[in-house]
Amino acid sequence: MMKKRERATRTRANLVLAAARNFDRHGYDGTSLAAVCGDAGISMGALTFHFRSKAALAAAVAEEGVGELQRTRAARPRTGRPLQDLSALVLAVAATLHRSVHARSAARLIAEGHVVSDWPADWRGEVEGLVECAWESGALNEEVEPGTAAQLVRHLVAGVVIDARASGGQPDPAPSDFADVWRAVLTGLAAGPPQGTAGPS
Repeated sequence: MMKKRERATRTRANLVLAAARNFDRHGYDGTSLAAVCGDAGISMGALTFHFRSKAALAAAVAEEGVGELQRTRAARPRTGRPLQDLSALVLAVAATLHRSVHARSAARLIAEGHVVSDWPADWRGEVEGLVECAWESGALNEEVEPGTAAQLVRHLVAGVVIDARASGGQPDPAPSDFADVWRAVLTGLAAGPPQGTAGPS
């Protein structure tokens, strides 16, 4: 019984991973259940045993990906210095999206409207809150509007997803070129010397 349960758990995980790869590359509409089965090396009968529909499979992928993103968001360090905290948040989320096909797939499924999630609002709200705090404390360059800075952050992280999808992701914990880009952006956002450009530990 234990071996049967372990085998079922493995089968489900393989299906979710194969689905994540397909949703990430092709989107929801471009992904077929037959392609997922082929990638996972699992029969259609096994897939339908675990997931009654493509929508249920997408929901499972999104749940795992959003869970990774939310754990990343919760675990990154907080210093009380808004730009340093923003830097830690951006680099941690970018690293997760870069290395995790589940997270990228979840982001795409949510953006396409096939899965409903609190993640976009949570992420956007935290970025905007940190930028506002930086503005109020005088840490943000006075020539940069908070809304513009928050929008720039979102566009930069969206670019990480596009780059990772194009390259198939890398085993590195964070894309070093993005850290360099972020350091340059932070130089423009900060009222003084850049704060906290180190990647997540």
